[in-house]
Amino acid sequence: MKAKKPSPLKGRKLGPRKGPSPLKGRKLGPSPLKGRKLGPRKPKPLVVPLGVLEAVQKSKRAQIVEAIKPGIDALFGMEYKGTGQELSVDTLLQERAKSYGTFISLAKTAQEFKSVLYRELGSRNKRLADDQAEALDMILHKIARIINGNADHVDSWADIAGYSTLVAERLQGRSL
Repeated sequence: MKAKKPSPLKGRKLGPRKGPSPLKGRKLGPSPLKGRKLGPRKPKPLVVPLGVLEAVQKSKRAQIVEAIKPGIDALFGMEYKGTGQELSVDTLLQERAKSYGTFISLAKTAQEFKSVLYRELGSRNKRLADDQAEALDMILHKIARIINGNADHVDSWADIAGYSTLVAERLQGRSL
């Protein structure tokens, strides 16, 4: 059996060091962290060979368009007949932009209106019924379309009257 070597720390008192610090007078260089922003690191960009991303996007886009085509048709009042001559999504968006302005511009205007609406309702502690809130959202959306697009597009004006009528009918007990 081997004898245990005594620990070099045995009997040493722990606490502040007596005598000069070994770092005293030593010049330290600039901090390697100086000027670096701390926080989560940004992920490295994904490198995809040329052409692959475009092919995937076109494939995915075609799948999405095929999946939502019946909904788009219903939403915009078109009937899908499967003739191969249907409007592409790009063509549809270009047509809508003529009547309503670009989507980005429309969205910005509509969201500014809605922000004012909900800020003012909140400052008055007012709560709307779901149909009232939705009608006001849609009316503001239609007003944004009028401002950003063709102000003579009659559907936008008729829709505003329609949403107001739906709420008025419910309030009068004659829900449609």
